Amino acid sequence: MSNYSHINDMAPNVRRRTVAGLKRLRQQLDAEMPRKTRTRTLVLGTWNIRNFDDNRFMNAKRTLEDLYYIAEIIARFDVIAVQEICDDLGPLDRVMDLLGRDFAYIVTDITEGSGGNKERLGFVFDRNKVRFKGVAGELVLPDRMQIIAGEKKRQFSRTPFMCSFQSGWFKFLFSTVHIYFGKDSGAKYRRRVDEIETVAAFLARRAAKDRHNHILVGDFNIKKPGSAGANVLEDSGFKVFQNKEGSNKNQTRFYDQISFLVKENQLQFAGSERDRGVLQFFDSLYRKTDFAAYRADLKAAVEAKIVKIAAEVEDRKGKLERARSENSKNGHRKKITKLEDAITKWKLHLTDDATLKAYYLGVWRTFHGSDHLPLWVNLRVDFSDEYLDELAAD
Repeated sequence: MSNYSHINDMAPNVRRRTVAGLKRLRQQLDAEMPRKTRTRTLVLGTWNIRNFDDNRFMNAKRTLEDLYYIAEIIARFDVIAVQEICDDLGPLDRVMDLLGRDFAYIVTDITEGSGGNKERLGFVFDRNKVRFKGVAGELVLPDRMQIIAGEKKRQFSRTPFMCSFQSGWFKFLFSTVHIYFGKDSGAKYRRRVDEIETVAAFLARRAAKDRHNHILVGDFNIKKPGSAGANVLEDSGFKVFQNKEGSNKNQTRFYDQISFLVKENQLQFAGSERDRGVLQFFDSLYRKTDFAAYRADLKAAVEAKIVKIAAEVEDRKGKLERARSENSKNGHRKKITKLEDAITKWKLHLTDDATLKAYYLGVWRTFHGSDHLPLWVNLRVDFSDEYLDELAAD
């Protein structure tokens, strides 16, 4: 349960909106997700929380209201892998404050380079239920397994992260990935598929040599069942939770996956209708019918965009004045025209409600919730009866 005391500090209209959103979300979570148990089961999941939280795309940083919704969802998991955690850990620390002292996190350093986007991977876990067993590491490929991209050999764009955990009787190495996206065809798509194949092969080879159970989750950027890369995990021996609903906001893509490579008889679902699923939180949050309640927030975000673009125009004009070659001048003129067209487009959002609403539904809400939906599985972790039966048989 989250710490709700900070809601008292909100402006009255925001407080009412937040309370209403939390009540709807809690009802949805109660209806769709498994209940956490003290010792019998483990609710495990994965969630790509879009650009959490650096505002590089100028859609406004997440508010305390947004963080409450994120904390409410995470609180329903015993352990959850998270992707796209950005350089500034302040927002994550605020979520942890809302979750309370029973929860902890482990994250990587940021991944440098254009493909890495300065993102972190990590795990958030309930210490009452899950113990970190002391082993953590990023997966670095040996030379013979490095990914071929053109004429270069590469490591992963965002280095996969692994930690050892135990819950009840169940010990496992938990790995999470955020696979390179690139494009939906051509060489960059092939690189995406190569990353999926490589991480699956790497972990399968490791699992064959050790005694650990392996769970591999994350954003694999898999387009759909049957597409290149979709069957790689199964081909490498992993048992895959088959997500039939889609995990992007419109549930048309199957980017996110949960898969297992475990020892015999050590993977058992809890045995209920809620053993696995995808949480479509837009059923409760940032709904179409909530647009009017966010109109002022949306306009503030648009106005900030306009100010930023206008500053870029002035910067370009200064460069144009200093430019010497005609090619350089033409380049600056084209950029200025493009930026001024963008200002015109964004100003329309301030006067046309239909345009503003399309921005709210299509983009804005994905930077306050996410453009990915959380996946969960509910696993059995108490095998004491079976152990006693074995002792009795001896």
